[in-house]
Amino acid sequence: MIKRVTLLIVVLVLFFTSSGCSQYGHNQKDKEISNSQLPTVTENKSSSEKNTSLEISSNPEFKIYTQTAPNNGVIPFLTFTINESNKYWHYVEAYLNYLDTKQGKIMTTDKPLYIVTAPPTGGSDWSLPIHHFGPPLSWDGKNYLYLSSRVHKPENIPSFLKLKMFDDPRVPATYSNGIEHKFDYVYAYSEFLQEQEKNIGSNYLKERYGDFTFRVFDKDGNLLIEKNVHISLYNDVFNGGVSSGEGYLCDPNIGLVKELFLYFNNDGGHFLICTVDLKNGTYKWDEVKGIKGCVPYIGRNRVAIINGKFYVPLCAAHIGIIDPNDYSSRIIDVKQIFNSLSFYNAPIAFQEDSPLDEYENFLVIRGTVILGKSKEGDLPEHVKHLWILYDTEKNRVVQLLEWDSFAPRFILVRDTNGKELSRMETPTLIKNSDKIKWQNGEPLMNGGFVYENCIRFPHKNGG
Repeated sequence: MIKRVTLLIVVLVLFFTSSGCSQYGHNQKDKEISNSQLPTVTENKSSSEKNTSLEISSNPEFKIYTQTAPNNGVIPFLTFTINESNKYWHYVEAYLNYLDTKQGKIMTTDKPLYIVTAPPTGGSDWSLPIHHFGPPLSWDGKNYLYLSSRVHKPENIPSFLKLKMFDDPRVPATYSNGIEHKFDYVYAYSEFLQEQEKNIGSNYLKERYGDFTFRVFDKDGNLLIEKNVHISLYNDVFNGGVSSGEGYLCDPNIGLVKELFLYFNNDGGHFLICTVDLKNGTYKWDEVKGIKGCVPYIGRNRVAIINGKFYVPLCAAHIGIIDPNDYSSRIIDVKQIFNSLSFYNAPIAFQEDSPLDEYENFLVIRGTVILGKSKEGDLPEHVKHLWILYDTEKNRVVQLLEWDSFAPRFILVRDTNGKELSRMETPTLIKNSDKIKWQNGEPLMNGGFVYENCIRFPHKNGG
């Protein structure tokens, strides 16, 4: 029987490619590696730490665990679940996990990294708290973690992550007579950077400039630069309307910010780099060469940053790599990546509207394997969802996670030949997902966790 959640997942699929398959295996279940087996040594309560724009004391009772950073080949990622222990108040919990690519196993922790205090938009709709408010403002998985003091409550933080709480004004949307009330300011984050924007977006089509306030920090969170810059997009670029940037890079040593902008004209989509010199308060525009035409709308959570370059989803199952230093670009054909997974022997769809996450040299690409036949006009009854770890330096798939709509209780780790390396019960990774009901009344385990982005790898470009 077709799961309703499967239909929603497949709606996300826009571009289809082919690859090939071996029979789905059922190897012996690997045991969960618990928190006690992770390199946790001591536990200490945090001390209050403040500076101009950051505050770490919003929850003075949270704990910092002395723990070493992940070793080579160990990739951290977050999972989100809904805590329904209190019948009067539910909330979302974020858990830190690790994928050991050398062992081909997932390691989980049993205490929440932080709690997301944003309530659902109504009833049991947890979409906004999970995939909008849930992820960190920015984190690289091994050095730092930026959280919002308004919607995140730190609980158990490993010592290798420098935690900084931004007094970010984002709160769940409020509604009156069906109208969403928004804030005047929009915030964006990247490593070392908080950017505050005003007079941007479709509500300010006739504004002559965008009001950008940049705050740059060192690796310890100390404020180095705070600068307000009026950037004129109305005359310079768009001839009407002030856009908000899609990606941000900051060099704190020289006070230089590179902003990635997307705009559309009669030729389709174009990318621009706005280089802002914060010490002099000046900026300049340069157009990215090599990308023009069909570009989907992309929010900040769909832009990855690896080795100082922007990775952006493009139409027709392609990903653009933009170098903000010389404004050049090159294209990854995702179809070629999917072709390397020939053991599936089935079409794989590139989910261009899903976030592109990253860790070190790894880009996380999501895809959906289309299995089984369906009548013309109907959606497939059987899919497998993939989180593909693609090494951008060696240009090859290293490993992948797989969830099967016909076997929803398990998440598998596979190698590049399709061999099952290990498996974990979905409710163990997405805690209590067999008991928590999704919007359609089915357990979250049956695919709602995929649709709601309950698995997120590190993502430096945020906000």
